Amino acid sequence: MQAIELSNAVWSLRLLPEWGGRVAALKAEGLDILLPVSSSVFNPLDWPRAGAYPLMPYCNRLKDARLSFAGQTYQLPGHPAAQPHTLHGISHTQAWEVVSADQQQALIACTYQGPHWPWIFRAEQRFTLEGNCLRITLALVNLGDTDMPAGFGLHPYFQRHPGMRARYSRGREWLIDDQYLATGEFVDAVGDITLQADDPAAVAHYQSRWDGKLNLEYREGRLAINASSPLSHFVAFAPANAPFVCLEPVSHLADAFNCPRSEWREVGTHVLEPGARLTANLDFEWHRH
Repeated sequence: MQAIELSNAVWSLRLLPEWGGRVAALKAEGLDILLPVSSSVFNPLDWPRAGAYPLMPYCNRLKDARLSFAGQTYQLPGHPAAQPHTLHGISHTQAWEVVSADQQQALIACTYQGPHWPWIFRAEQRFTLEGNCLRITLALVNLGDTDMPAGFGLHPYFQRHPGMRARYSRGREWLIDDQYLATGEFVDAVGDITLQADDPAAVAHYQSRWDGKLNLEYREGRLAINASSPLSHFVAFAPANAPFVCLEPVSHLADAFNCPRSEWREVGTHVLEPGARLTANLDFEWHRH
């Protein structure tokens, strides 16, 4: 297992590329922002609920592990933890390669061709430290010879700290069923959301039309996360009494690729032509009180 360490006066970041391109630990001035990965072994089908990992070439689930696109229907392998559905794409189960790395930046990549996706694709993550800012750049490239549906996001496990609060704004709340699939119904509810780390209740929200700004407030300081287009959707999830809360900027709704084409813009389905690239930035800015 090869680990990559990035650090400056504010940030320390540990990457485990071979473990699905994961961030194993992230600290701001010594404060654990993410719940650190403590596992000594990696099971790609039962991964550690810690750190952060990429969601590519799609986020969340494809219902019944089926994908209908451009007049074709593809049957994909279901995920054991979400049967009969898929879960979180395939890139987070693969070993990523280190393209470049030094103390301030790292570029890792994964090229996939196999039964879990009908197209060949390349996924990339670039991590850059500059002062109080950590920038994570996600990129997805269609290496196939036909158009493909595309999406991505980041799945971080933010460690809960006493007094910690998460705040963001959303415009639409999507209703979900007991299998964590959107029902197609929604409520337009523009306004701020505040999640309290001290609240032990379960959290499960699929949201969209948010402004891309997530603020995490700690006793020691404030973390401002700015997500660029096309990360127009947001997932908040945590089991009851979990030591973490997952706050996930993503590009689309669960099962968005199977929605009617007339709904693609709203649910976040993107189409990549052969050779085309989809990119987004996530800026983590730490501000000490």
